[in-house]
Formats: sequence, structure tokens, C-alpha cells
Amino acid sequence: MSNPHKTVSSQMVVLFKLAIPIILGNFAYAILNITDVMMAGMAGTPDQAGVAVGGSFFYPASVFVIGMISALHPVISRHCGANTKDQIPQTHAHAVFACLIIGLVIMTILLILAFGFLEIDSDKRMEEVARYYVVCVAFTVPLIAFYTTARAYCEAMGITRATLYFGVLAVVLNVPLNYCFIFGKFGLPALGGIGCGVATVISMSISTVVIFTYMLVHPQLKDYSWLKNKQGISLRGIWDYMKLSIPLGISSAVECSCFAMIALMLSPLGPVNVSAHTITMSLTSFVYNIPLSVGIAAAIMIGYAIGKNNLNTLRLNIKAIYRSMLICLTLSIGILLSGRNVLPSFFSSDPEVLALVAVLMFFAATNQSFESLQTIQAFILRGFKDTKTILAVTFIAFYCIALPIGISLCYGYIELPIFVTLFGEQGLTGPRGFWVGLFFGLVTATILYRIRVLQHYRRLKAEIKAKEDKQPESEQEQTPTTA
Repeated sequence: MSNPHKTVSSQMVVLFKLAIPIILGNFAYAILNITDVMMAGMAGTPDQAGVAVGGSFFYPASVFVIGMISALHPVISRHCGANTKDQIPQTHAHAVFACLIIGLVIMTILLILAFGFLEIDSDKRMEEVARYYVVCVAFTVPLIAFYTTARAYCEAMGITRATLYFGVLAVVLNVPLNYCFIFGKFGLPALGGIGCGVATVISMSISTVVIFTYMLVHPQLKDYSWLKNKQGISLRGIWDYMKLSIPLGISSAVECSCFAMIALMLSPLGPVNVSAHTITMSLTSFVYNIPLSVGIAAAIMIGYAIGKNNLNTLRLNIKAIYRSMLICLTLSIGILLSGRNVLPSFFSSDPEVLALVAVLMFFAATNQSFESLQTIQAFILRGFKDTKTILAVTFIAFYCIALPIGISLCYGYIELPIFVTLFGEQGLTGPRGFWVGLFFGLVTATILYRIRVLQHYRRLKAEIKAKEDKQPESEQEQTPTTA
């Protein structure tokens, strides 16, 4: 990541070299999530619904752990920038054990929920699939902690191709395993939707073993992973990482729960509204992998520049990140608008649903501008190790702004003639209202993050300037006198 002749353009090249493999790898993981539900549907509607219900328990849990691990990228890249790589093994070890502890707690909670609270009176087969799907995937949460900390370590060390390799590996493993366990091929039992959970456990186990092996043999990785830690583990170090990372886990879960609540609040309006919103959300979530991946690369570059204590590199990196973000949001908006009449047809054949999705995709494309902005700025703050601000802003944007506005518009509590003029007879009622609420939430987050990024930059600039002012004096004091 070091370049003696840095420009904004050269740093953009560095950013995209880091980000493109992450983007492709994340697309592979997104495909993986979609194939579970699609293949379960081949076994029957109750099996597909059971996997979807089970996933609604598992997804927030996995998002929490993955959110925690996202704090690791800038911490390791700071060590790289500061040339203190000898501290990386212990730092990595603290992250692994912190996330493993949380992962075991979440696994226990999921098992309790599966056997104690998951009851679906309307369909016993759906209940059975949901329960045992949750039981299976609960055991993957500690594996996710191991696997994702290893993946984050590879990315922070600049080896982002690993994300692409193991994303493809996960798909290659999971799809045939799903087929075998769902339909009972090669002498295996036909488990229906439950087979998706079994396949997930096996594929995650294999992926974890493979990525650990990769860390041990790769020349740039083998000497600094947590497996080479010789400094020991301290409870203080684990606790320090938890304090840094848990706000990110909570903020990820808060955002995830907000979208789940929107789907729940749309349910009284009928299946067309729920389906249209869900399809739109699925497509935007897929496209969201672009700014998300660029954000991960941004956090790595910001952490590296701060570790190097180089204000010029930091300034160039921030400019490169913002310019790259413009490319990302243009690409994201282009995909959503150009595919609004084609992509939804992969999810539904209902003309009423497809017509509403085409409308919602316009709202989604508008939101994507601020989604990209706020995401990348949140990752810049990760580079500054400011995770509490991310939690506070996420809560304000989604629960204090987006949901109240969305509810007011969706149910017609706020009605203005201009809404009908601009958006037709229904105005901003129904799912349109929630997408407008999300727009205002994302705008709020973008503004608040921007203010905080500027505060951190100015503070760091003042600190570096103060150190530079003191440097000549200290050097003068240390200069030996000659007789």
C-alpha cells in the first residue's frame, strides 16, 4: 500500500485493487444465501417457508458476529502502517477469542429459541423445518467467528483475493451439498429444507479448515496470524476488542431488525405489498455489496495511513475514497434502474407484484446514493476506531427518523395533495412510504457521519502538527556537543 509518488488517482487504483475481489466474493456469498431458499422451494412450499423462518432467526445472529469482526480490518492495517507487525498475532488472537465467546453465547440463544419458542401452529412441517434448520445453523455461528476473523485478517493484510477464492468455494460446496441432503442423493437421507442447514454446517466447516490452511502457507500471512501468537492472551485485550467491536455488532443488528420490522408492518396491507417490498429489498441488498466492499477497502487504507501517521496519505486516501464512491453509486443506480423490469421476474411472476416492484426500484435507486455515501463514511470512521458514533447514528437514522416517517406515510397519517400529484392515486401510502422514510434516515446518517469524519480529520491534523512542531526541539536537545 506504500507508494512514494501518491496521487488521488493512484490511491483510487489501490482502493479498487483491494475492493474488486471483495465485491466478487461478497456477490458469491449473496448467491449462496439465495440458493438456500430457492433449492428448499424445490422440496415444497412448507420447506421453503421453514428455511425462510429459520433464516429470520439466524441472519441477525450472523450479522451481529460479522459486524463485530469488521472492527478488525483497520486495527491490523494500523499495525501494518506503523510497522508494528509483531503485534498483529496477539491482536488477531484477541479478536478471535472475543468473537468466539460472543459466537458461543449466540449459538446457545439460538438453540434455546429453536426448542423453547419456535412454534408455528399453522403448519407442522414448516415448524419442523424451521426448528431443525435453526439447530443446524446455530452450530455454524462459532465457525463464522473463526472463518470471518481469518478472512478479515487476509483482507487487512492486503490479500483480498482470499475473499473471492473462498466465496466461490462456499458456493461450489454448498449447492451440491444442498442437492444431496434435500433430495437424499448418493445414499444420504432426504431431509427437505433441513438439508440446507446440514449443508451449511458442512460447507462452513470445510471453508474454515481451508482458510486456516491458507493462512499457514501463504508467504505474506503465515508469520502474523493468531496461530503464531507467542505473546499470550490477556482478558484485558479481549475486553478491549469487545468494547471496540460490540457497537458495530449492535449497529448491524439494529439495521437488520429495522428492515425486518418494515416487512412485518407491511403484512396487514396484503401479500402483494409484502412481496414487492421483499423483492426490492433483496435486489438492493445484492447491489449494496458494491459500496460495502469498497467500504472495507476504505477502512483498511484509512487504518494504514493513520498507523503511518502520514497526514498527506490520509488526505489523499479520503479524497480517493469519496471519488471511488461516486463510481460505486453510479454503478449501483445503473443496475437498479436498468434491471427494474427484468431482475424482479426471477423472484415472482405475479404482474401486480412486478408492477409495484418497478415503482419501488425508483425509490431504491434514489436511496442508493445516500446508502453508498453513509456506508463508506461509516467505514472511514471504523478506520479512526470510532465505533460508538456508528451505533448512535444507526439508531438515530433508522429508529428515530426512518421508521417514524415510514409509518406515518405508509398508513396515511401524513397526506398531502402533492403526494397524489407526484406519485399517483396511492400517493406515498404502502411500501412507498417506508422507502421515503429510509431515504430521510440515510440522508441523516450521511450528514452526521460527514460531520464526524471532518472532526476526526481535523483532530488528527492538529495532533500531527503538534508532534512536528516539537520534533526539532527534541532533536536539538539530543544533538551531542563536540569538544
